Amino acid sequence: MFRTSSPFRVYIGLFVILVGSLLYFTDGIYGLSLSTIVLGQEVSTTNNNSTSLINQGKYLDNIGNYTDAIEYFDKVLSSEPNNTDALHGKGLTIDNLGNHTKAVDIYDEILTIDPNNMDALASKGVILFNTGNHTEAMKYFKKVLTLNPNTTNRSMFDKGVSYYGLKNYQNAINYFEKALKTDSNNALTLNNLGFALDISGNHTEAMKYFDLATKINPNNANAYYGKALAVDHLGNQSKALMLMDKALSINPNNTFALTGKADYLYKLRNFTGAMIYADKTLLIDPINTNALIVKGFALGISGNHTEAMKYFNQALENDPENTDALSGKEVILNELGNHTEAMKNFKIRHQ
Repeated sequence: MFRTSSPFRVYIGLFVILVGSLLYFTDGIYGLSLSTIVLGQEVSTTNNNSTSLINQGKYLDNIGNYTDAIEYFDKVLSSEPNNTDALHGKGLTIDNLGNHTKAVDIYDEILTIDPNNMDALASKGVILFNTGNHTEAMKYFKKVLTLNPNTTNRSMFDKGVSYYGLKNYQNAINYFEKALKTDSNNALTLNNLGFALDISGNHTEAMKYFDLATKINPNNANAYYGKALAVDHLGNQSKALMLMDKALSINPNNTFALTGKADYLYKLRNFTGAMIYADKTLLIDPINTNALIVKGFALGISGNHTEAMKYFNQALENDPENTDALSGKEVILNELGNHTEAMKNFKIRHQ
């Protein structure tokens, strides 16, 4: 019979917060301290200093005002097309809107200008990881860790992101804590520390950091999503689902939360619901590996083996070594009686 347990841990979406987190680090100025900003105002013509404009763009992205944030970044890029800080801010804002492909294109542009740009390397690695291409993501995280560290918040954060992606959660915690020493009110760093603590098994402590993040930014969808995971790990499934819905009410296009909910519904054996949320992700990001895998498992357990195989194969086109996709394909092949091919997948998965 097709497996009835969750195909992979709810942590499939756990890395979600890291996608937007790098944006909110500047060298000594945190976005929420920019009290002179008037939301929705036109880009100032009298205060067109690039650093100020970039910081305003980062602030607007931080509170979810993505359209205006892009306007600020574009103002800088119109006169400084190779400004990597503006490019990075724009890439992360576009990524928050759900356009991961375009965001990766921007990170690649940065890496053409500066092949050792830690922000672009870490951010691209995060997108690859979050969308299920773990093998390729590891290359970017490893490169970040070869670069000489410095004492800026951003450098500490990039190191934390990379250690997290490489599953060295204690080092990730250490670097996030270092970043917080110079910016204790950074909501996104608090989020990431929460995720690292949660995946390390310290669920109660993780919830404290997610709560601190939402106090700083009540519209922080990722903090609600992170808290949902921690609450679930503490056994309160109904509250976890409520928090996931809260996250999606803030940002309905958050593909990581959408895929996370799809996986969570699968865990609750709501296979129709799992397919619905996987499809919502795929409408925004058609090659999202994690969504393809969830859809494949849901189709498989519903008896649609041929269709399920298509989704697993598409996921493996993105990441040929993805163990979840290989596992799903192995089960389907066995269901279809093709035990020889199933054994090939098993061997690849256990190399």
